[in-house]
Amino acid sequence: MSGENTLVTSFKLSGFTCPACSAIFEARTVTSITHQGQDSDFLPHYLGENPLPFFLVQCPECGFSGYPEDYSADIPAEKRIGTAFIKKTLSLPLCKKMPEEALKFFIAAKIYEETRRNPYHIGNLYLRGSWCCRLRENRKAEIELQQLAVKFLKIAVEKSTISNPDNLPVVTYLIGELYRRLEDRKSAREWFGAVEEVIIDPEQQWILELTQKQAELNEHFIN
Repeated sequence: MSGENTLVTSFKLSGFTCPACSAIFEARTVTSITHQGQDSDFLPHYLGENPLPFFLVQCPECGFSGYPEDYSADIPAEKRIGTAFIKKTLSLPLCKKMPEEALKFFIAAKIYEETRRNPYHIGNLYLRGSWCCRLRENRKAEIELQQLAVKFLKIAVEKSTISNPDNLPVVTYLIGELYRRLEDRKSAREWFGAVEEVIIDPEQQWILELTQKQAELNEHFIN
């Protein structure tokens, strides 16, 4: 049993000032994680308490949601958002369909959209929101967030906003896998087929093997 305490998620309380409404509050933030395995769309299987909802910090007053660094006082004015936008976002029908954990990622993604952040980061926020829905067995909301994740990850690939070229094969595969999960077999086949073309590092053989495995499932209509 020795060493079990190292195989869990750990947190700390940190202080924040909301960039939207100026409320001062404390929130739990993640200090360490351990995971063992992952789903085919990279949802990690965490050991201990699920840290996903705590990767983001949400203001208890206005609902602003973002990563801890999004609360920095150095964020330029054009990257800031007002409470009216958050209120408008919270009134969207989709917000009423998804679990609270996923809502944090949805709001953060909408803020990133409004402030014209990198579509790669927007897509990742929607993806993580979809993971939260899966963990809550809310397939309907998961599908809608997967569709949004695909939309922005495709933009990231097409507009070359992925700064690390090693991530391009992974994102290309991921788009194919999300299409497969959305039962769009044709689009999944196209994106799976493009993975080999963008691999530049021989050590990325693992992503090619994973692609081949999921492509086979796609052809046999297995989810």
